[in-house]
Amino acid sequence: MRFRMFLPALLAGAAFAQLPLHTPPPGKLFLLIQPHHDDHSWAYGHAGLVARLVESGYTGHYVRLTNDEKDGSGTWAQNDIVNHRETVEAIRNLGMTDVISLNWRNDHTDSVPHVDIRAQIVLLIRKMLPDIVMSYHPWGHYDRNPDHRKLARAVADAIWAASQEDQYPEHFALGLKPYRVPHQYYSQRNDYGRGSRPNVAVEISAEHVAKKGRSFWLHRNVRLDPAMARRVRERLAKEGKHIPQIEGLSDEEAAMRLQEASMEYRARQVGARHGVRYAEEYSYRGPYADLPEMHEFLRGLGVTP
Repeated sequence: MRFRMFLPALLAGAAFAQLPLHTPPPGKLFLLIQPHHDDHSWAYGHAGLVARLVESGYTGHYVRLTNDEKDGSGTWAQNDIVNHRETVEAIRNLGMTDVISLNWRNDHTDSVPHVDIRAQIVLLIRKMLPDIVMSYHPWGHYDRNPDHRKLARAVADAIWAASQEDQYPEHFALGLKPYRVPHQYYSQRNDYGRGSRPNVAVEISAEHVAKKGRSFWLHRNVRLDPAMARRVRERLAKEGKHIPQIEGLSDEEAAMRLQEASMEYRARQVGARHGVRYAEEYSYRGPYADLPEMHEFLRGLGVTP
């Protein structure tokens, strides 16, 4: 995911029906498993939910599939080092504890056996026993990044395999046991094609939104673009317009404020659809997602299963 994002038009999603407001469950630990260093903090990322979970007492770990060697203007080795350092800074801004890098080659995961990625994630799940796992939507359509598609499917398969007694029995010699992840939150760009269709909205606060915006530009190597801010100001000047909030700032500082504003705009637009100030949308799978009868019974009671 290496495109630049700023203008609200780029963030405008398709119109969806109002979704039920969902309250995240109480718990102790979550895993956010993503392909790249910055996938947690873009417009459709989990950063707002992460900030809310941490605020409620969760401990969070960020699992990164690739080494992000191609993301940035440096050499591959330089990008690898810089992107990891900035990832640590960005996730700590959200309150997460650490970055666990699986270090597969950026943009080369098609060459990695699916079972190898799945096995790594199964081991993490059984060792860390997360109450929540978050990732890209494994059954979403039209995600053009192969690393996204590969990782999303591996996460879904690993969640299933981790709960099975006949999968990876060598783990049991280490004292690990089968474990069933009770809660899953999947997200994906859903403003074009037949993409991911969320089923819940999660309210987030202004503070959560601010943290998300800051984490976005903390990935300076790929996100912080002073030239973008300069072009925006030059265009506005030609039209006799200006943005008071960025007057007197350097191009770099202006880029920070503009990127934070675009993130706030997205969260506000989603919130407006669901009757709150700010929100994010997710495809949520709870403890009864694989039990259709119980699922429908709970929905009939007005409970999001």
